Amino acid sequence: MKKKVYAIACAVLAIDMKHSAEKLGLDIEYKFLEAGLHNTPKLLKEKLQAAIDDISANGLCDHIIIGYGICGKGTIGVHSRSVPLVIPKVHDCVALFLGGDQAYKNEFKKFPGTYYLSAGWCEEKTEPMSQRNQWAYFGDKKLKFNDLVEKHGKDAAQQTFDFLNSWQKNYQRAAFIETGAKTSPRYEKFAQEMAREYNWEYHKIKGGQALIEKMIAADHSTSEILFVPPEHVIGFDAIQSTLSANPILDHDIKTNNTDSRKEKKKKKIHIDSYIKIGLGIDAGGTYTDAVIYDLEKKKPFCKAKSLTTKWDFTIGIKKALKKLDQEKLRKIELISLSTTLATNAIVENEGQKVGMILMPPYGLGIDKHIPHHPKSVIKGQLDITGRQLLAIDPDEVRQQASQMVENHGVTAFAVSGYAGSINPEHEIQVKEIIHKQTGCFVTCGHELSDTLNFQTRAITAMLNARIVPRLAGLLLDLENVMATLGIHAPIVVVKGDGTLMSSTMAKQRPVETILSGPAASVAGAKHLTGIKDALVVDMGGTTTDTAALTNGLVTLNEQGSNVGGHRTHVNALEIRTAGLGGDSLIAFEKGEFFIGPKRVAPISWLGQMVPGTKEALQFLNQTQQDLIPLMNWLKKPMFSLTTACPFDGLKKILSFSGADSL
Repeated sequence: MKKKVYAIACAVLAIDMKHSAEKLGLDIEYKFLEAGLHNTPKLLKEKLQAAIDDISANGLCDHIIIGYGICGKGTIGVHSRSVPLVIPKVHDCVALFLGGDQAYKNEFKKFPGTYYLSAGWCEEKTEPMSQRNQWAYFGDKKLKFNDLVEKHGKDAAQQTFDFLNSWQKNYQRAAFIETGAKTSPRYEKFAQEMAREYNWEYHKIKGGQALIEKMIAADHSTSEILFVPPEHVIGFDAIQSTLSANPILDHDIKTNNTDSRKEKKKKKIHIDSYIKIGLGIDAGGTYTDAVIYDLEKKKPFCKAKSLTTKWDFTIGIKKALKKLDQEKLRKIELISLSTTLATNAIVENEGQKVGMILMPPYGLGIDKHIPHHPKSVIKGQLDITGRQLLAIDPDEVRQQASQMVENHGVTAFAVSGYAGSINPEHEIQVKEIIHKQTGCFVTCGHELSDTLNFQTRAITAMLNARIVPRLAGLLLDLENVMATLGIHAPIVVVKGDGTLMSSTMAKQRPVETILSGPAASVAGAKHLTGIKDALVVDMGGTTTDTAALTNGLVTLNEQGSNVGGHRTHVNALEIRTAGLGGDSLIAFEKGEFFIGPKRVAPISWLGQMVPGTKEALQFLNQTQQDLIPLMNWLKKPMFSLTTACPFDGLKKILSFSGADSL
């Protein structure tokens, strides 16, 4: 039996999708979901996933067209199951009606506060304007004005309606998009009535169906369309501000409770057949573990462990790999890395010095609640719609950046502006100026998150900028080791939500690997034990991480991960992290014991690994009085541990104790 093409889409696209399919001669089975689900992204994701699961289960589907864009991140995290998905790389349906995101951006620049309408929108959403003053929505409930008058009086009813309709103040224009799918004077008339009712301007815009046609005819990824293979999850690349497809290696572990429990009864789907042998590496603060895994039979071939060598990760990685079956190692087709490096750096308050540049909303003083130093508030303001209120001052940006480098030793910057996720133009301008002025790495808030919490977005950008060298160093060392072994398999990194990202992206956005190691531990615990209801406790050298498995699932923290007291916009499993591990420093100060979050390692390790350690320790003991000028000398910017120390053992002691990060 020939397989069919299915489409799951917002009802506002019904007219245009059917018109385009008829024009192209395509036979498509449709399932339209009610309009407005982008306002409740979690519900959108639930309904979209349920529809995909139902279609996937019948075994008669060639692929599924997803008639949504990012839509408030309601499509992020959706799984393709056993059939491919096709989804446009747009923010929402307005871009589809206009022909693409660039056309949408052009309109946004001309008139940010615009309420867009189309024939499909009007047919699905509207009621006569004469009735609009008689009702209003409160969440999903439709309140009638007369009912409120009867229960609470006319004044209370009017105040309630004024509040519920206050959204109108965010718009100054109604625009009707003429796509050519279906014309009727009543559609355009409705948009004109809306403009008059709310005292907005009115424009008619020429749209089109070119992108909708590409969407329904696509069979591979392009610059405008994303093709999501089976057993992949839809992700979001915030740097490019577009959708991505990420493979799921252990799809039995789900990252939220929206997945239907009926899934248990369905046929188990194996990972894509082209990946047969994988190499898993877990780089922790104490140990580096490696395992070669049979992805078809779901069992390990061999495994090995070695000490993590932070001063040169290649040493620990090589030692672990050397213990593996070398013939199997040469056959690996995918390398997956999980690591606690980012988590540990944040918990231990380590990393490079970051200067924070902020553009907060006028008069609210939000920046005062961001506990970071150094930070600077500069000119440059947007309103909630992304419309510019005050331009940035390039000279001010250059001055503040230079002062932070000179006075505070800043080597990286975090830039965050109010409404930057809606209109990132200010953040991008500031980033370009800082990089040109200082040459330092810069992370912008909009690159990591499209949510509206300015304060959390700033903290997330700061943490990312702080730990970039740590993860980048690990990945570069891993790539070098693999290259010396003649292995050129792609490298992916486990994110905190259990999905995977490319090593290239991980170098730019290491903050997304927060809780990478614990997420992998949860998956491993479930796989090895088969237990579906359990408390998974992972104690490492630096932290202890705890997660709850309920019916085989771990929930996704919708608010963003919280590590080291920092709330972030990083998607991660619901995992509790404490700065207490097997190697935590126990200190006794002023009559009190303190445990962690710093970690230490026994000097006996060093003695076993490095010849000359005994002599180096004797040298340190004999020259304690001379050590202070020595350490001051070590702090000089040009100091290099690889050339300046008198003993090889002394070099390792200084590296081991953290002197390489002075």
